[in-house]
Amino acid sequence: MKHFVFPASPLNWRVIDEEFEEQSAALRAAGFQTRVLSIEGDVTRLSDILPEKAVTVWRGWMLSAREYAMYVSSVKMSGAEPLVSQEQYYVAHHLPNWYPLVESLTPSTLIFPGGDLQGWKLTVANTWSRIQVKDYVKSLKTKGGSVIGSAEELPQVLEYMQQYRGEIEGGVCLRHYEEFQPGSEKRYFVINKRFYGQEEAFDTRAMSILARVARDIPSPFFSVDIAQRTDGQCRIVEIGDGQVSDLVGWTPERFAEIWKRSES
Repeated sequence: MKHFVFPASPLNWRVIDEEFEEQSAALRAAGFQTRVLSIEGDVTRLSDILPEKAVTVWRGWMLSAREYAMYVSSVKMSGAEPLVSQEQYYVAHHLPNWYPLVESLTPSTLIFPGGDLQGWKLTVANTWSRIQVKDYVKSLKTKGGSVIGSAEELPQVLEYMQQYRGEIEGGVCLRHYEEFQPGSEKRYFVINKRFYGQEEAFDTRAMSILARVARDIPSPFFSVDIAQRTDGQCRIVEIGDGQVSDLVGWTPERFAEIWKRSES
């Protein structure tokens, strides 16, 4: 059985952050063990030693490269192994890594490593009437969002991203904006090449996409957000590392259930 590692409360490093208490309880009720990991500066602390050869799954906040390396090191020092290696973490966590694998199934994207946007207007201005601006991980959710209709709006969006997210991670991604039907976006999880929906029965139109990504994305655990475009086509909105993906539309009990099924 997997061992799930959660972030520590800022008030007590042995206690799970309250944001994840329901998930932890559901997983324990399903028969899994949980641990708490505290990362403070260059120091990591596990609430309890992991059994030798145990396999761990991080369930918490997004981790930087340094923090994820610290998590992996803490797990291995106990003689256990992380389900998702550091290399696999970034396969799904950073858009430039997963985009080439699903290019035909998701909005067209231009990638600018390090945020060097020189020449971008000449590339898209005549063909993309609206553009979604992201860094390698996320878009802007505040200050009007991150969809722009003119080149003049881009500097302001990047400034807000820096201000409200603290950094622009990796670089800048400009995505051709596609209109999706309201309320159609659903989150799916893929565990060891098997995909699961929020409920046992789900929209079968998404199944061919899920089968494709389950086969082609080289990670043992990731999330896939799929929405229906206004022309009826299902499209990938986002792929993310499953360990740091919120339970959007999921109950903790359903999340624990798919992990129990994945063990069989």
